[in-house]
Amino acid sequence: MQSKHIVKNTVAKQALRVNDGIARVGTGDTSERAASPPNIDPAEDIIDHNPVADSNLMGSSQLMDMMLEALENKEPLSVVSVGQTEAFVMAQYAIYSEQEFMRHREAYNANLGQKSGFMHRGIRFPNPQARNDTVDAVRKANIIGYNTIEENARNLTEKVFAVYGIKPQLIYEANIRRVFMYSQVEKFESMLQDRKVLLIGSLAPEAKAALEMRYQDKLRLDIVGAITIFEYEEIPRVKDEISGYDFDLCLIAAGVNAVILASHIAEKYGKVAFDIGWGMQALITDQVVSDSFITDVIGLENLFRM
Repeated sequence: MQSKHIVKNTVAKQALRVNDGIARVGTGDTSERAASPPNIDPAEDIIDHNPVADSNLMGSSQLMDMMLEALENKEPLSVVSVGQTEAFVMAQYAIYSEQEFMRHREAYNANLGQKSGFMHRGIRFPNPQARNDTVDAVRKANIIGYNTIEENARNLTEKVFAVYGIKPQLIYEANIRRVFMYSQVEKFESMLQDRKVLLIGSLAPEAKAALEMRYQDKLRLDIVGAITIFEYEEIPRVKDEISGYDFDLCLIAAGVNAVILASHIAEKYGKVAFDIGWGMQALITDQVVSDSFITDVIGLENLFRM
């Protein structure tokens, strides 16, 4: 189901301000980013793609408007992100052969099985069932984020969309999820005010504590639950737990599993579900999660202007 809302084509112009006046930036451990299997070269990046018109590209202000409208009208809305890992999951046996994807750095990193940090993928390869679940979830998503700036990541995602005939009606730059709570402070707080919020992710309990301390009294925020998930195989258990909560908004950070869960929540419960990725950690630390890829390739200031 694609969203039928119409939003104005505005550009966010808020300054980099939050709480004490300055949005703080936390620098991640970039040494993990380059990790790849010894003596194995990653497969070539896909360069063919199916371009998406710039007119479909939403800024953070528009994205927040869409979520606020859905919350006010009690309408379902799923906002997901197809990052490199998600695109790679979808590319199994469709773009990459098993030999190719098993030699790729994404499969190697995922199969390390780490439970936290940059190398945490929450999935193992090969996994055709996860591919099918992810493709189905992306098809159903209302708004799809992906890397629209860095060429290799963008090309792979758009190639995956083309292979499956996925034509997103509304897209956004996925990395704005790292900063939206700072670039759109007023709208972010409106999203939380007087809401019942469910959190899902490996960091959900920590995020619950941080949000309650910061916003419970100020915004009358009610965090109704914090469900942990580390691996794809836990999705059935998580879906069962979701059924026990009454909520307005679900914030999820669980990699490819977040995509699957967000579409499930919007479709089955008619709620707003937002895959916020690294934004979950920012809610805990009150710092923008950044690294050399963001500062040198994407540009942190660009994200605040989007």
